[in-house]
Amino acid sequence: MNILFVGICTGGGYSFFVNCFYQIFAAMCPLAVIVLYLSMTTNCTVRERLTTAKMACGIAWSVMVLTALGGPKILAAIGIAMEAFNIAGGLLLVFVGFGMLRAEDPEIVISKNEAEEIGNLPKKKRQDIAIAPLAIPIIAGPGSLTIIIANRAASEGAGEFLSCLLAISLAIFLVYVILVLTSKGAKWLTPTILKLSFRLSGLFLVALGVQFVMNGLREIGLSANQCVVASLLNF
Repeated sequence: MNILFVGICTGGGYSFFVNCFYQIFAAMCPLAVIVLYLSMTTNCTVRERLTTAKMACGIAWSVMVLTALGGPKILAAIGIAMEAFNIAGGLLLVFVGFGMLRAEDPEIVISKNEAEEIGNLPKKKRQDIAIAPLAIPIIAGPGSLTIIIANRAASEGAGEFLSCLLAISLAIFLVYVILVLTSKGAKWLTPTILKLSFRLSGLFLVALGVQFVMNGLREIGLSANQCVVASLLNF
């Protein structure tokens, strides 16, 4: 098995699936999702928490799958080259990763006061948090969506496309399992573990973003060289 850490998944079959999966899963930062999930459902029963987790993961999965299906086509329709998207997406990942590395408190998506206010909302209103901000942009955030579009565009054939969808499904399923296991509380989730996970995820995103930029620049360079060679041959 050849597993490579690259900005865009390489190789076929199992290797492509594994690369795509751990990139998406790491971009979600599951431990940060847990903290935000628990803080926003402080006054919910266990059943309500499970319902919220199920709805949020289902919506996030739908958004990610739709992104994989239509993302590259949308870029092509509006005239954005994949090379430009790789560079822009890489810069975005670097920005998000640096924010995670520098954050003193991992709860950077919403403040603690906002989380408490959400937890005190009526039942009907609390259900809305499964859509936003829990599903979007906490679970299906800009980092994971960028990774999905880039790897989907790099996939070749139906096999790698299905591998991309399977990687999305597995990542969402693991997040759901984690949320279910922590619905009754997460005593093991100490501030040290959370901060360590958050910093490592941030470092991963920075490295992944730099690789995205390098891939985009490399592709632009190859295209330029090909144009030069073609011009010389025509001359």
